[in-house]
Amino acid sequence: MFETVTFVIALFILSFGFVVFFGAPYVPTMKKQVVQIMKIRPLKKGDVFVDIGSGDGIVLRSAAKTGARAIGYELSPYLWLVSKFACKGQKNIDIRFGNFWPVDLPADTTVVYTFLSSRHMPKLQQKLQNHVDKNGKSISFISYGFQIKGRKSQKKLGPIYLYSIEPQLQT
Repeated sequence: MFETVTFVIALFILSFGFVVFFGAPYVPTMKKQVVQIMKIRPLKKGDVFVDIGSGDGIVLRSAAKTGARAIGYELSPYLWLVSKFACKGQKNIDIRFGNFWPVDLPADTTVVYTFLSSRHMPKLQQKLQNHVDKNGKSISFISYGFQIKGRKSQKKLGPIYLYSIEPQLQT
């Protein structure tokens, strides 16, 4: 019995802990912070909002209420299940289980949001730049808590930064 309980606890801890190697640990987003996220770049019907590391789905649910299509990527199996359950029945929410890094963003993405550790920001900035260059359309990028070094944000609201990622002219 003790071995089973120990195994279950270890599995639970691992399902949260290993994601640190790919992004950031799970930190619940409070309602006040969700309001700030939605305020810094108001969403509208037609927007495609991508949440990298969507956790329990609270930001996705708020984005979907605006009429935007909300897509979340979650690496923790436990959090993926929690968010799938919490978002059940909402047609404009799609929660994808797996690692975001090897996946292409949907071509019609307009806004990307994440709480990602600073060591991963340069890699994400490059991924987003490649996306906009490929598709020829700018996107808004919302970062909770971490700035893009060497790049000026359009807006800052508390710990939330808004950036515009524009296609670079190719010669």
